[in-house]
Amino acid sequence: MKSSSRQSRSLLLPAAILILLAAGLLWFLFTRNSPEQSPQPPSATQKLPILSAPKAEPSIPGQEELKAETAGNDQEQTKPAPSPLSVSKENIPVAIEQIKNFYIHLDQQRYIQARHVSAPSQTYFTALIQKLLNSPPVVIRETDDLLTILKNNSHFFKILGRDTILLLKEILNQEQDRIEDLLAGYYLLMTPPISSGQLISLNIPEDAMFKYASFFLNTMGGRLYLARRDSGTRMLITYYAILTVHQANLDGKNQDGLQLQPAIDLLTAEMETGGKHLRYQEAYLDKLYDLKEKYQ
Repeated sequence: MKSSSRQSRSLLLPAAILILLAAGLLWFLFTRNSPEQSPQPPSATQKLPILSAPKAEPSIPGQEELKAETAGNDQEQTKPAPSPLSVSKENIPVAIEQIKNFYIHLDQQRYIQARHVSAPSQTYFTALIQKLLNSPPVVIRETDDLLTILKNNSHFFKILGRDTILLLKEILNQEQDRIEDLLAGYYLLMTPPISSGQLISLNIPEDAMFKYASFFLNTMGGRLYLARRDSGTRMLITYYAILTVHQANLDGKNQDGLQLQPAIDLLTAEMETGGKHLRYQEAYLDKLYDLKEKYQ
């Protein structure tokens, strides 16, 4: 029996090395600035509007002044966003208005217009979010199968495609001052029992949000994805992933037994030292301190 046990352990060593080598290869391939070939998105019942590559446009006299005036009007008409801690029904109308104003703002930006999306931003990105919700990643026993690791590492590329990924990266770069409000609003509207995704035309499968939260917190593919993002985006995604799993715990739906304390401790330390550029840093930390006490 002992020799059989030693043989089983010896067979596990090459498999572990193979997984580590595959992870290293994927890290190299997916962190290059200019991928040579983009994965083809799978067929889906709902197709996104066509997204074209940006084209150079001639400068029009007075256009920059008009853009500045429009941006000023946007700021005047936009009401203060709900705090990330204000998860209540009273904030639902404010959150809906924030999201709609964000999409109106996107439609007015030249870098969005240069992509020639054949639909308004709200229609396009709502369809995009629905595609993601309909195809969550694998989060259980990911490392049992090398193919599952490969799929998780290319999850967003396979669903959205290269052009959409590049557009999303550009939005994150151009709209950093608006992303926090947008995420707070979407989290409010997509988190039961406070509200329902139907208010923003989304059909949310019961476990989709939990699977994505588990993906970012507890899988090789999700952690590699976050490692390639800027610190602000990484902290925000991790924060809302933690809140989603915490809500699943409250609802008795964390059947996978995902432990939150390690993620809470890591994010708290990172946000204390590197989160000064976040508008709601104090609110995030207040919530994290509260969660640290709950999960001690």
